[in-house]
Amino acid sequence: MGISLHAWQEQCIASWLERQGRGVAQVVTGAGKTIFALYAAKALQEKLRTKLHIVIIVPKTFLVGQWKSAILAHHDDLGIAREDIGWICGTHHQEHDKPVMIYVINSARYKLSYILHQQLSNRIPVMLIADECHHYASVENRKIFSFLESLEERQKKNYYSLGLSATPQGNGFDQFLVPSLGPLFYTYGFSDAMTEGVINQVVIYNVALKMTNFQVVKYDELSGRITTTLRKLKKMVPSLIKLKGSAFFIELQQLCLSETASIAETAHLLLTLFYQRRALVYEAPQRLSCAFDLIALLDSQSKIIIFGERISQSEALYERLKRYYPNKVARYHSEMGETEKTLALRRYRTGEARILVSCKALDEGLDIPSADVGILLATTSEQRQRIQRLGRILRLQEGKEKASLFYLSLAHTIEDSELLDVGIDSIQEWYLQYTNHFIHPSYDELADTLFSTMEEKNASTIGLDVLLNQGRVCNDWFEDPVVLQEKVQAATLPQEKKYYSLMRSLSLLRRKNQAIRSHE
Repeated sequence: MGISLHAWQEQCIASWLERQGRGVAQVVTGAGKTIFALYAAKALQEKLRTKLHIVIIVPKTFLVGQWKSAILAHHDDLGIAREDIGWICGTHHQEHDKPVMIYVINSARYKLSYILHQQLSNRIPVMLIADECHHYASVENRKIFSFLESLEERQKKNYYSLGLSATPQGNGFDQFLVPSLGPLFYTYGFSDAMTEGVINQVVIYNVALKMTNFQVVKYDELSGRITTTLRKLKKMVPSLIKLKGSAFFIELQQLCLSETASIAETAHLLLTLFYQRRALVYEAPQRLSCAFDLIALLDSQSKIIIFGERISQSEALYERLKRYYPNKVARYHSEMGETEKTLALRRYRTGEARILVSCKALDEGLDIPSADVGILLATTSEQRQRIQRLGRILRLQEGKEKASLFYLSLAHTIEDSELLDVGIDSIQEWYLQYTNHFIHPSYDELADTLFSTMEEKNASTIGLDVLLNQGRVCNDWFEDPVVLQEKVQAATLPQEKKYYSLMRSLSLLRRKNQAIRSHE
């Protein structure tokens, strides 16, 4: 192969070929799924020694351009020329007459299945690459696989498939995706990718925000009304008792349309109460204050992506940030025009803007430069979306060290207090609190000890409080003291030297405490 593939990519290709070129690969965002898929196609082509037709399905239009760019970047090695690539999406339609065809799912649901049936019936080998394949189990999207229903077994021997996703196992995976694409055959997660240096190291900070007295009273009032109304509705509709999560809310929306007036009214009231409580939690103004104060403490060169759940909230933070960081802030959300969004991403890619405020639109697929810092202003309860956002800051980048992800949640509410349902090996997690400043219990304990020690030795502590405040939201104090000593020596500004010297002292103190506790 012309490029040096990661070990996982070579292993995954070999495993896929051993399984007759069928299956789904679960690979963490930023590890190189696209390159893996293209070189899997190349390996299959070499094995078959005959013409292979490659069809790539993507969920969103911008992914067409990213796949084309990836192919063209390696066209000599892959043996695919620019004129060999065709695509169908939106208003761009063409004949299905290229060796490589890229389809956006909305344009593929009906026509593609017929075309693939024709090709396989004529014994033409076809490789179907389903990018972000968890999208294709829905009622409409799974129509792309309908060609399999009428094919004879001997014709299916020419059908090869590869599903790609960081989070494939959602609703309909076993029922629809496995029969269409093959089983999950390879998993490459955060821990493996970090250990092998394929993606960046990260520290997660779970930041608990304190509610105001008014918010506590309003939250308790809404929660009480929700409990009473829910109990009433369950008496009317006992089947609700067994439903949980999304299934419960889907049924609740259906009950709002019930012909029984009392059921419809109660269901509508309950849904309204849920929305009001969620709005109270997600739109809490302290989220904006926390994010703003956090950015002020971070390195002035940090590249930052902020993820929001409400466009109005993201806009408010954007307006506030751009006053303090002129020409350094960009925004990206679904209500912006295509030209505006393209310009925003260009400013962020080139480094003109170092802070990107987004709202949902960046969650999946879009290829943007990795950030040093991610801030989840508010987040969904869906783990898939959280993992996609985590992946946004993990792509390797020259000169980039350990990244940080800050997850903001309103304490003592329905909102999860931790970003991840299950901890991930190799990822450090810390717990901060925010009122009008940050509190980091583990760090503050060490800092107090260091402060006291310096005072006992009559060492100057002027400016120490400022540096300690900055240290609460950085990773440096956790680094190896030898690395920090090198940073002290390399620092060019007096403040930098003081800062890294302080972090080195905290790091040494942390190691000393760990050694003491391990012998207790």
